[in-house]
Amino acid sequence: MVSVKEIISFCAVAFFIGTAKAAGGNSTTDVSCEDQLYDSFCEYKQLVLTQEREKCLEARDILNEAVSNCVAEDPVRRMVQSVHYVRLFAPNCPTIELPQDGCGQLPTCLQMLFDRSGQRIRCCSKFKADRCFKNAMNGCSYAAGVRDLFINQALPTVCKYNRYFYYEETVIPSSCPASQY
Repeated sequence: MVSVKEIISFCAVAFFIGTAKAAGGNSTTDVSCEDQLYDSFCEYKQLVLTQEREKCLEARDILNEAVSNCVAEDPVRRMVQSVHYVRLFAPNCPTIELPQDGCGQLPTCLQMLFDRSGQRIRCCSKFKADRCFKNAMNGCSYAAGVRDLFINQALPTVCKYNRYFYYEETVIPSSCPASQY
């Protein structure tokens, strides 16, 4: 029997890493996690900006749903999207851990890899962030998957010869409709 804690842990890890794309394109779904994150951002943002606990929890649920039953196609894009979600959530919902209770160190580790814009990847901080992710593995059961996606997959793609890498592609909507909340 699967416990509620295990189900919640699975959903939360999906936020950072999503479902791995099957070899040869034999995935069970063709929906991109990155596209779903893009499409969910405005609703997430509206909820988070209320700074109300219940709305923040609802935003966290929307985020977990956005990355369920999808394929993580681009680790670098996922990493850049993740830092935008984290930076919006942290100051507005400071008493709630993202992606899930018990794994609050993961956003700190991720933010080490970016400058203030959230678009410039600090390749020179890879080792410091890697130590942070390794420490998070002690208290967070799925930190290893997050570390693998960001440190072992995303960073080697863009940090081969650079201390910094500017990610120019749009990863979240530049404007959102007026808040409904």
